[in-house]
Amino acid sequence: MTGPRYSYVFAAAALALSTSACEAPPGEDDGGALQPPTAVAPAALTNTSAEDYAHNRWGLIEAATLEAYATGWSAPDTAAADAVANGRPAHLAEDARLVVLQINAANRAAGENYVPSTPSARVYTYELDDFRFNQTRDTGLISNSVRYQADGPTTDDWLAKYGIDLRRDFVVFAQGENAATSGAYLQEIDRAIYWLSYWGADLRHLAVLNGTLQKNYAGTLSSNKAADGTVSNDGFSVKQLRVDHTSLTLPLEDFQAIVDARLSATGVVEGFDRQFIIDARPTPQFTRLATNAAFVTEYPGQFITTAWSSTGAPSNDATGQAKSYVLYEGHVKGAVSFPWANLLTDVGDNNWKYKPRAELEAIFAAAGYAASDAATKVVVSQCRTNFEVQVNGFASRVILGYPTVHFDGSLVEYLSLVSNHPDVSLNLAPEDPAYRFRTDIPTRSQHYTAGVAGLVTTVEDDDGVPAYNVGSGTGAGDRKVAQAVVNREATATRKALDEDRAYKQ
Repeated sequence: MTGPRYSYVFAAAALALSTSACEAPPGEDDGGALQPPTAVAPAALTNTSAEDYAHNRWGLIEAATLEAYATGWSAPDTAAADAVANGRPAHLAEDARLVVLQINAANRAAGENYVPSTPSARVYTYELDDFRFNQTRDTGLISNSVRYQADGPTTDDWLAKYGIDLRRDFVVFAQGENAATSGAYLQEIDRAIYWLSYWGADLRHLAVLNGTLQKNYAGTLSSNKAADGTVSNDGFSVKQLRVDHTSLTLPLEDFQAIVDARLSATGVVEGFDRQFIIDARPTPQFTRLATNAAFVTEYPGQFITTAWSSTGAPSNDATGQAKSYVLYEGHVKGAVSFPWANLLTDVGDNNWKYKPRAELEAIFAAAGYAASDAATKVVVSQCRTNFEVQVNGFASRVILGYPTVHFDGSLVEYLSLVSNHPDVSLNLAPEDPAYRFRTDIPTRSQHYTAGVAGLVTTVEDDDGVPAYNVGSGTGAGDRKVAQAVVNREATATRKALDEDRAYKQ
């Protein structure tokens, strides 16, 4: 059994090492001038897990591995690759810290809720606050509504809060308890890996616990957790990671180029001229056959996808609830239904662990992406808000080693860009520069024909018209729609991405 294969090209590998007084700091030449960060393509930002997750040292780790780290961090791991770790991962420096970030407490008796913080051994456990690794940004087209990657200053402030230096430290994201929210929390901690990777973190410094501490951690838990700001990271900034991993995130214009080229776009994702778009929502939302949607009796196949201003699944309350919905229903042209929960096991117990690697590979293959496709085809991930699909993206990029990128705007952005909505105030007009980004056209969104049992479904053709959602008022029982904030004068959609790249210059 082999250990995890890491296919990461880290052009500034020396970042993890201290430099001598006579050497220029990483990213600087001998004259002290900052050199541009090295751009890294998606194919080089992947990791392939061991077949047995218990043998992983990073990426997806089991509770026994986390326990070995927490109790043996002072000494380097000397175990064979096909055995459980017995100490600090061998590739880390002696001064590396173990930072365990729990999204909640484990809810064990006698206050045994946290992986014990042991500052003397450089082990620190924190409970995460409500920040969820994204931020409302201005893309040039969309602003003040849809959330995208958190920016550089926000990222640096967050790292300082927990004393993390990504060149040196090892960060583990973990769930404490088995709870009804465990699936959503898994989406969030998987997104943390994507976000830190985007900002240049080496995947060998990041991990997610498979399952919860409450059910899986056999060692001693404690009431002892570190307070925010316990230790300093000495002003570390992601600027010091002299690599550019922003290729992991696609702006709308690049995503649309892929859709327009029928998944054969050239020059959009470096190294690939074929793409595979996945939609991580439950299949009934993808096909618009959901029967748990609000107003399903009166408006079959509509009011299924909640808008950016609402959270959670559509309501089954036929009188309506205080939720808003996107401007029209359907899915991106060429996308495949790829429900995120299908990749997980032990769901009924709220433990939410990933299925074995071979099973994940088979699920991808059944959906149309074989392991052999990894050399020529990139996975393009999206869902409603780019949270559900974090489970899929983590599985493809960090477990299976498949090249993967994300469209952060996802459907709450995509389905806001209309040109023929019954409410004309919502439409992009032909004279608007942003008209080119409209999506309610047959080449960019799946349209509908009559479906099963009187409902409305989408089909892979260019017939029919979009299923527009139309608001009917502001009362508690009224239908509501919410459009993202759209700049009709926009000619590009990569402002936030350009800002992030400039932050490291």
